[in-house]
Amino acid sequence: MNAVGQPMPRTDGRLKVTGAARYSADVPLDGMAHAAIVHSTIANGRTVSIDTTSAEEAPGVVAVFTHHNMPRMNPTPEPWSHLHPHGQSYLPLLADAVHYAGQPIALVIAETLDQATYAGTLIKVEYEADQPVVFNRETAKEAVDPPPFLWPVASSVGDADEGIATAAVTIDQTYTTSDRHHNQMEPHVSTAVWDADETLTLYETTQHIFGARELVSIVLGIPPEKITIVSHFLGGGFGGKAYVWPHTLLAALAAKVVNRPVRLQLTRAQMYSMVGHQAATIQQVVLGAGEDGTLAGIRHDSISPTPVFDDYIEYAALAARSLWAAGTGIATNHKVVHVNRNTPTAMRSPHEALGHFALESAMDELAYATGVDPVALRLLNDTEIDPYSGRPFSTRAMRECLTKGAERFGWDERTPEPRSMRDGRYLIGQGMASAIYTHWRWPAKARVTVHQDGSALVETGTHELGTGTYTVMQQVAADALGVAPEKVTVRLGDTRLPASHPSIGSATMANAGASVMLAAKAARDRAIELALAGRDAPFAGAEPDDVLVADGRLVLARKSLEITYAELLARNGLSTVVGDGDYDPVEEALGPKAVFSFSAVFAEVRVDPDLGLVRLNRFVGAYDAGRIINPRTARSQAIGGIIWGVGQALLEQSETDPETARFANRNYSGYLVPTNADIPELDVLFAGGFDEEASPLGAKGLGELTAVSVAPAIANAVHHATGKRVRDLPITVEKIL
Repeated sequence: MNAVGQPMPRTDGRLKVTGAARYSADVPLDGMAHAAIVHSTIANGRTVSIDTTSAEEAPGVVAVFTHHNMPRMNPTPEPWSHLHPHGQSYLPLLADAVHYAGQPIALVIAETLDQATYAGTLIKVEYEADQPVVFNRETAKEAVDPPPFLWPVASSVGDADEGIATAAVTIDQTYTTSDRHHNQMEPHVSTAVWDADETLTLYETTQHIFGARELVSIVLGIPPEKITIVSHFLGGGFGGKAYVWPHTLLAALAAKVVNRPVRLQLTRAQMYSMVGHQAATIQQVVLGAGEDGTLAGIRHDSISPTPVFDDYIEYAALAARSLWAAGTGIATNHKVVHVNRNTPTAMRSPHEALGHFALESAMDELAYATGVDPVALRLLNDTEIDPYSGRPFSTRAMRECLTKGAERFGWDERTPEPRSMRDGRYLIGQGMASAIYTHWRWPAKARVTVHQDGSALVETGTHELGTGTYTVMQQVAADALGVAPEKVTVRLGDTRLPASHPSIGSATMANAGASVMLAAKAARDRAIELALAGRDAPFAGAEPDDVLVADGRLVLARKSLEITYAELLARNGLSTVVGDGDYDPVEEALGPKAVFSFSAVFAEVRVDPDLGLVRLNRFVGAYDAGRIINPRTARSQAIGGIIWGVGQALLEQSETDPETARFANRNYSGYLVPTNADIPELDVLFAGGFDEEASPLGAKGLGELTAVSVAPAIANAVHHATGKRVRDLPITVEKIL
C-alpha cells in the first residue's frame, strides 16, 4: 500500500491546462445544429398567442418549437428519487401556462447559435398575466407542511420545549439566508445525437449519468438500453448538475424531429432560471441551557420557498438533529411557501450549510450569554451518541477537530470581549463554528482489467467533477493490484461502463472508490488463482494468503518466488484478467452506527469601522472525513469549500424583483463571488482516521463538509470584531454600519 495516502498530482491535470480535456460542449459533430431558448417575461399567467412567422423565415433557421408543435412527453415520475431524478417536475412547451419568469416558451433550431438566438428575438408573444407570488417575510406567513422527499420533515426526541422552558439561559433568534445560484465555470449544455437504429446519445453536463438515462427514458418513452449518456469532464457541478433539467429533454426531442445533432448550451443568464438554485430560508433557533452552557433543549424551525408545482425542501434544521447533545430534547420542523419560480436544487452544501449558519450563530450567542468560551461550549455539549437515532457514531473526531484546530489557529490568545482586538484602525474579530455532514452509502460497480503488458484499466460509471476522481481511483486500484499508479488508466463518465451512483453528497470516494477497490482485488485474486493452480503454476501448493503483490509482481515470500502479471498471463495464454466490483452497502440509516463527517473551523476577520468592509484575514479548517486517500486533492477540496463558504458569508445573494419575480442579477457583474483578492492563505488539517462503517476504504464525505460552518464562523468573528450580531446573510456593508 504505497499510493493511497500520497499527495499525488492529478493525472488529468495536463489535459486540463493544455485544453486537451474535452468537456460536453467541446465534442465535435458533423452536421450539428444549434438551439436557443426563448423565455417568458412574466412569472404567472399564460401565453395568449405566440407568432413565430418571422423567426421561421429568418436566415439559417431549421425549426421553431412552441407548445403548439413540441412532441409530447410523459410526466416525470412520482415520488422523486435519486434513481430517476428530475430537476423540476413541470415540463415546458407542453401547455400555455407560465409558472415562473424565464420559463421556456419557444425553442429555435438553426445552423448557428447566433442565427438561433437572433431568430428567437423575432417571436411575438402576448400574455395574460397574474400577480406573481414572491418569497419574503410576509408570504412566509402562508407556509405549509410539505411531503417529505429525503428525510422526515419534522423530528422530536425527548421534550425540547420543556428543556427550553426550564432553562436558566435561553437564546431565541431568527436567522435568514439569501437565494443563491451555483455559477459553475462551465454552463449547462446538452448535445443530442440520434443514430439510424433509434439510439440516442447525449453529451451532457451531469453529475448522474445513469439517473439522467433513466429520467430521459421515462419522459421520452425510450428503453434505457437505447440511450447513452457521456460526461467525461465537468467544469463544476456543486449539485446544480445532479439532476435532469428541461433543456436536456428539449434538445433530445428537437434532434429527433430535425434528424440531426442538436446542441443546446445555456447562457450565463439562463442558468439563473433554468437549472435550479439554493432557496432562501427563514430559520428560528431556540436554545435552552444551564448557566454553565450545558444544552437542555433545542428547537430549530425553517421556512423556504418552493415552486407552485413542486415541494422541494431545504432541510435547514437537519443540522440540529445530530450536532450537539441536548439533555431534555431536540425538535425540528420545515415548512415551504409555494411561489412563482423554478424548482430549487442541491447546492454546495445543501441543507447543512444553511442550517449551520443559524444553529452555530445561536451557539455563539449562547457562549456570550453564559460567559463560556465558544470552543469550551462545544466540547461541553459534544456527544458520542447520535441524539436523533440513538445510535453510537461510527467515528466522531469532533473533539480532535476542536482542540487541534484551536491550537493551530492560536485561539487561546483571543480576548473574548467584542471590539477588544485591533490592528491600527481596523477591528479584528475571531470566530469559530463546528459542523456535521451526512454520509451517504450508495451502491456502485466497477470493472478492472489487467492486460498482458502488466498495465491495468479501471472502468466505472462515476464522474470527474474537477475533484480529482481520475487520480484517486488510479491510486486505489494501483494499491489493490500492487502496481505503480502510472500503470493504471481510468475511464469514467459513460453509461456503457459499470453502473455507479450519482456524484453528489460527497459520496464518490467512499462508494465508487469502494467498488474500484473490490474490482481490483477481484482481478488480483484471479491472478493469484492462476499462480496457484494455472498452467505451470509457480506457486502450486501455497495458500492464497501467502501471496503478496507489489511492483507489478506476485510474490511468494517464504519460497523467494515471484512472477510478474505479464509473465503470468503469457504463461496461461491470456490477454487479460478481469475483476468485477459490486459494492452494495446497507443504507446508512439502517446500520448499527450513525455515520457522519465532522469539522471545526476558525476565522479571523478585519473590519473597517468607517466603511463597514469585512475582509477574511486568516482561516483554519480541521476536518474528520475518515481516511484521506490523497492529501493534495483533499486539501484542494477543502480550499474550494472554504472559498464557497466565504461567498455565502460575505457576497452571494440572488436578488428578486418583487414586481416581476425575476432574478435581477444574472451575471458575474451583478452576482458577486469570491476572487483571489478576497481569499487569504487557508490552513487545512485532517483529524480522525479509518471509518470501517463508512466504507471499505475507510473514507467519509469531505467536499461539501468543507463549505459547512464557514459562514457562521465568519459571522461570529464579525460580532467579535464589531459587537454587532448579523443574522441575515450575506454580511454586507449596510449591515455593519
